[in-house]
Amino acid sequence: MNARPITVMKLLAHACCGAVGAFVFGLCLASSIKRFDGLSFAVTILVLIPVISDLFWTRREVRRLAAGKAADQQAIQFLWSYLFFTMLSTGFGIAVMAVILQSADFTRTFGAILFGVLTCAGIYPVVRDARRLADTVEPRTIP
Repeated sequence: MNARPITVMKLLAHACCGAVGAFVFGLCLASSIKRFDGLSFAVTILVLIPVISDLFWTRREVRRLAAGKAADQQAIQFLWSYLFFTMLSTGFGIAVMAVILQSADFTRTFGAILFGVLTCAGIYPVVRDARRLADTVEPRTIP
């Protein structure tokens, strides 16, 4: 059985979990900025804790997976892609909450659509780097 697809799926699962958490954090952050009360701020902090722990958890899993010099370079590239993907997801959450809380005029709607497209496009480098890391860690056998 080839373990490469399993490794890629595990890496993508970590990235998607972080992105969903970052999206929810963006929603809570924009709501907290708009309302600026203690409850919104506390919920934002409580949502941020799993996002940061998922970042460290993914870093630990990727470092454990990558042992060689070439795999280490691919692991660093994957972690950077993952970080920027979560940042795009946070921006998308902020843009969506801006449309919900404030008027849905053209500028805010365009911003939400733009961040949605950027977030969808941001998954490609994560998938590419996950495949590269899996290829480096578990080289394919050529028949």
